[in-house]
Amino acid sequence: MPKVSVIVPIYNKEKYLVESIESLREQTLSNIELVLVNDGSTDGSLTICERYAEIDPRIQVVSQANGGVSSARNLGLDVARGDYLGFVDPDDWVESKMYEKMYDTVRRTQTDICMCNYVMEFPDKSVPVQLKIDSEKLDKNGILTEIVANMLAGPSLNSGSQVISGSVCRLLIRKDIVDKNRIRFPIGIPLAEDLLFTIQVLLRSDKLSIEEGQYYHYMIRSGSAVRTYRQELQRISWEVHDSLHHILEKEDVLRYFEARMDRRYVDMVIRLIVNEVHADNTKSVTDKIRSIREYCRDNKLKEILSNVETKGYTLRRKAVLTGLQREWGIFLFVYYTLLSRLISCFSHPWAEN
Repeated sequence: MPKVSVIVPIYNKEKYLVESIESLREQTLSNIELVLVNDGSTDGSLTICERYAEIDPRIQVVSQANGGVSSARNLGLDVARGDYLGFVDPDDWVESKMYEKMYDTVRRTQTDICMCNYVMEFPDKSVPVQLKIDSEKLDKNGILTEIVANMLAGPSLNSGSQVISGSVCRLLIRKDIVDKNRIRFPIGIPLAEDLLFTIQVLLRSDKLSIEEGQYYHYMIRSGSAVRTYRQELQRISWEVHDSLHHILEKEDVLRYFEARMDRRYVDMVIRLIVNEVHADNTKSVTDKIRSIREYCRDNKLKEILSNVETKGYTLRRKAVLTGLQREWGIFLFVYYTLLSRLISCFSHPWAEN
């Protein structure tokens, strides 16, 4: 039986797939299984997968009708045979020593999960993203306070209050945690499905280790989800927020994270405004401003903002929060339109706590 199964959900990624698969074939951990899940691709992705399966017995190819990334990953979970699980997206690549290092760490520390650092690969530069946690090993309390809390939202609403990415791709997970607790990726939610899965795994784990290496290379392309206008973002955002609330409530930990969930709610509204001003949104300027004002009138948002203490916040962040409170639709439209243009010109370096 393989020590590690790496699941790769694939839909029409023939342009990038060879580089991704080659980086997995070059892993220094020899006892590894690569589960390539073809999610109804209409390009040459399946042909590439089948060609690699013929020359590498560690590769297992499974196919399904197109059902989305969550459905594809769930199929991978159903057929994976390894003691530990890893996930790689088909347009990203990983360092050759990634899974050997993470496997050695998770075994040596006797933890349920190992988390590594990663590199964001923009078209013009590489930006390492490093966890700022001193300990190599966290117990249950450390998982909740250091990881889960900062995945939900930052410690404050101030500018630069960064969160930890909920991406499943930087994790190595003991498979029996996923199997025993019947944890699967949510179907029908095309954004933050990683986060919902990861939070459930973390809440069911007792110990977590951190491998300080920057092994995963996350490619930021022009069509990436973080840069794409989404017409249904409001509905999706509400579903994600409600799903997180349900998970925390079910695990009886919601009381510990209510403040973080409130901050996440404010961040969610800001993301909706950013989406509203996106250049691909065909609404008129008047309609965009009207929508922004509607977001600002949300009762829960107003209640949260009424209790926010902004002492020590940057002037820009104070202005944004004031704009939300006072429903300054024109100001928020202009501010985020200009900010979006700046970010499109200068790739924004993300960081983590």
